[in-house]
Amino acid sequence: MSLKENVNFIKSEITSQEKFFESFFKLEKFWKKYKVVIISSIVIIIVGFASININQYIQTQNKIKANKAFNILLDNPKNTDAKNTLNKLNPQLLTIAKYLTNAQNDKIDVEFLDTIVKFNQAISTNDIKTIDALMLNQKFLLREYALFQKALIQTINKDYIGAKETLALIPTNSDVAKLSTKLKHYLLTK
Repeated sequence: MSLKENVNFIKSEITSQEKFFESFFKLEKFWKKYKVVIISSIVIIIVGFASININQYIQTQNKIKANKAFNILLDNPKNTDAKNTLNKLNPQLLTIAKYLTNAQNDKIDVEFLDTIVKFNQAISTNDIKTIDALMLNQKFLLREYALFQKALIQTINKDYIGAKETLALIPTNSDVAKLSTKLKHYLLTK
């Protein structure tokens, strides 16, 4: 190696070290300037994740307690501890437990359950007017099944034309379409 090459090598080494120190000092200056913001952000993120996990854990535990109280209440409807726990944790589940244990014959205020109970009562009494009224409710879950039941009641009452018209309202992609098709085949002869 010549002297000139050695000098160039030393210069390049010094330059790379200078660049390293320069970047280190820039990083140190950045840290001093934004250290509070960086640490605060990290703490906020950690606290946020911890609070989300704690909240999910508490909700899960409450659901487990409510389910245990519900099961106890189904076995023993007079258990006041289970009623109090369920009333505190999930009042709608308490209403369902009361309905299932026949402890409440009043209006049921749990969404969908009230309409299903009314639907079952209408089916058992062959009450087409109540079925029609329930189908007008946008939140009624059993609309297509109700149409089929209405057609079935009309068939029993020998209103074959009305039954055919009702069956025509059931979409072909419905889960009730297979039952509907069988009733339509029966009605072909009527």
